[in-house]
Amino acid sequence: MKVIIVGAGAAGIMAANILAKKGASVTILEAGNRIGGRIHTFVPDGFVNTVEAGAEFIHGNLPLTLKQLKRAKLPYAEASMTMHRFDGTSITRNFGKSKAWESFYEKLAQLQTDCTLDAFLEAHFRGAKYRLLHREVREMAQGLDLADPSEVSLLSLKAEWLSEETQYRPITGYGPLLEFLYDEATRGDCTVAFGQKATTVRWKSGSASVVTETQSYQADAVILTASLGILKQGEIAFEPEIPELPACFDKIGFGQVIKLALEFDRPFWEQQIPDLAFLFAENGLTFWTQADRHTPVLTGWLGNDDVAVYKGFDDNKIIALCMDELSKIFPEARRYFRTAAVFRYTEDTFFRGGYSWPKPDSKKAVKTINKGFGNTVWFAGEAFDPTFESATVEAALESGKFVAAKVFRALRGKSMRS
Repeated sequence: MKVIIVGAGAAGIMAANILAKKGASVTILEAGNRIGGRIHTFVPDGFVNTVEAGAEFIHGNLPLTLKQLKRAKLPYAEASMTMHRFDGTSITRNFGKSKAWESFYEKLAQLQTDCTLDAFLEAHFRGAKYRLLHREVREMAQGLDLADPSEVSLLSLKAEWLSEETQYRPITGYGPLLEFLYDEATRGDCTVAFGQKATTVRWKSGSASVVTETQSYQADAVILTASLGILKQGEIAFEPEIPELPACFDKIGFGQVIKLALEFDRPFWEQQIPDLAFLFAENGLTFWTQADRHTPVLTGWLGNDDVAVYKGFDDNKIIALCMDELSKIFPEARRYFRTAAVFRYTEDTFFRGGYSWPKPDSKKAVKTINKGFGNTVWFAGEAFDPTFESATVEAALESGKFVAAKVFRALRGKSMRS
């Protein structure tokens, strides 16, 4: 049983881990020079502290993520979700807890029939008195979910937005978890080839050939875990074509984001706001802290529509603009500033975006994709989570686990080392 996995992110590594343990021969083709994909835990040049360039949070009591962290003996800690807002003159505590927000959440809890966020706001919250609510709700959808309010499925966001589950962070970051799963996989017949960007999948039922820019690889099945952004742009061709794919990919949103890590000499913001976790600033910026860990690192976040304003700037310009906004809130910010790094997840970068968001027809599309094609071509990744909880590491792990099981069942009759 030979399986090729395209992509060494969370979904690909999880699938490889499971299949290798079952005796399959697994080859991972990774276009980059490391494992992890949109997980990247490292110390950037000039930094003292480790940062998460990609995924960072555990969004609730997520069983598979927490189970794997415990297996790997990797600690995790509660992450504060206290939200503040800066309106240009002052900081307001408990963003999202006004009477208008309470009304919004009440109506959202009653939602049974799907609609877009914009349609929901227009139906239930018209008039000048809700102007700020419209702005804040749309900011949250665009900033944190990377979603287009005119297209996002509100029913799909409902559980996330109403959730009161505790949020967590892996204390060592997500990188060591991926290393643990990868190390387990390579104890079996699992290898990774770096610098191998897949360009074409030639397939028929029971056989697949994956062509990269330099080589060709043969297997009984292929699991593609490239980001939805890459798949949407048609960067991997299929021979023969799979006609359902473009429409399915189009029914799932994929957002853009620019993430910054700002390192300081000390966490100066704690003097003014000891419990600061998230801070919604002006001009599309959101900041968050390491909260209870008291690390002198702030994360800056520019999501979706706001990316268009910034992505043409070089890193130094983005850092300068970010510091301008931060200095309006904390005048002493420049005094303690040490260094910064910019991580781009836009349509013109390696992953072609950040992560997925649901449209009203996304569930149907995911169900179609998860059936696989000819028991030979399969897809996995956060966008294709069978539980429809996309955009998280948990979603990627669940998808990798789900598809690995389907591939194993489909190929069970084949010799393990054939």
